[in-house]
Amino acid sequence: MLLCYMNKILKHIIYLSFLFTLSLAKEPTLATLRSVNTNEFQRFSIGLYEFTCKPYGVITVDELYSIAEFDSSCKKSVQEFYIQNPMSKYFTQNLLKDRQLYHIEFKNKRCIIYAKGKMTMSELLVKNGLAVRSPIVESKEFEYSLTQAQIYAKENKVGLFKNDISNKCISELYKK
Repeated sequence: MLLCYMNKILKHIIYLSFLFTLSLAKEPTLATLRSVNTNEFQRFSIGLYEFTCKPYGVITVDELYSIAEFDSSCKKSVQEFYIQNPMSKYFTQNLLKDRQLYHIEFKNKRCIIYAKGKMTMSELLVKNGLAVRSPIVESKEFEYSLTQAQIYAKENKVGLFKNDISNKCISELYKK
């Protein structure tokens, strides 16, 4: 009889410890995509709260364009890039789907958006030559993946790396 109760008590203890460890697990933050403004800005919502996200750890083509001085070689190069590659403006819009849930993490007033499994939106933008890795990335994990994506884009001469636009724009950024 005691043995029968011991088995039940042991099962309850195991069950309760399992529930306790599950309660400690961190749940991912899921946000609903409301709209994609550009490759640089996306609107998300969590419940009734709406917010705008900028990809973490990268400087997008749109950001390079807006930062560049009025008549600079960077601005002209970006304009030529968009004339040659008109669909690149809609990369994020074609990749992300409205009213879809995405796993998001927040870091330094920017968002890490997991767009394709474990691949982040930032990685995809860099890999397709639509952004460059920011010189200041605090996370070693993201620094490595963004560096690998940028090496891939440079070697394959994709997007910004095709006509050396990235060097023109980045050199102007450092002048400021």
